[in-house]
Amino acid sequence: MRYSLLAVVLFGAATLGGCAEGVLDPKGPIALAEREILLNSLGIMLAIVIPVILAILGVGFWFRASNERARYRPNFAYSGRLEMLVWSIPAMTVFLVGGVAWVGSHDVSPRKPILSTVKPLRVQVASLDWKWLFIYPDQGVASVNRLNIPRIFCSVQRRGLFRHAFRRRCRAGRKVRAVA
Repeated sequence: MRYSLLAVVLFGAATLGGCAEGVLDPKGPIALAEREILLNSLGIMLAIVIPVILAILGVGFWFRASNERARYRPNFAYSGRLEMLVWSIPAMTVFLVGGVAWVGSHDVSPRKPILSTVKPLRVQVASLDWKWLFIYPDQGVASVNRLNIPRIFCSVQRRGLFRHAFRRRCRAGRKVRAVA
């Protein structure tokens, strides 16, 4: 049993050791803001979950069979204060996490311009038969099925179905391969 647990831990460490990039390693202002939303929500939820887990362990310890000081009241039926406490804390948590996510996501709205000192890269996109045509009007070049973006932040102005996908990938400063 001990060696199987060690094998699982080592396999997990070896598997996750190659993960250099991810959600917690942002490459731009939008990803940084989304990471902040994620960490704020995690902190709020942990502020609720950890005391609840400790309370569960405390109640289990207090009402164990060997504790003579604990009172057992089998005729307890209803308490309005207890009911209010039990339902208000999760409701406030949902409202608080929802408010954090709402405000944070509106701060990174696609309609708001990104504050940057770098001039945005303009890319015009046209769909052809089983291909995408990316036109860079300022540079006077075009590419087929490959969106090459330098490591600067840019603004893709595209109307249509894939506008949000191109905008997110463009802000991350990555090369985007179009799906035909």
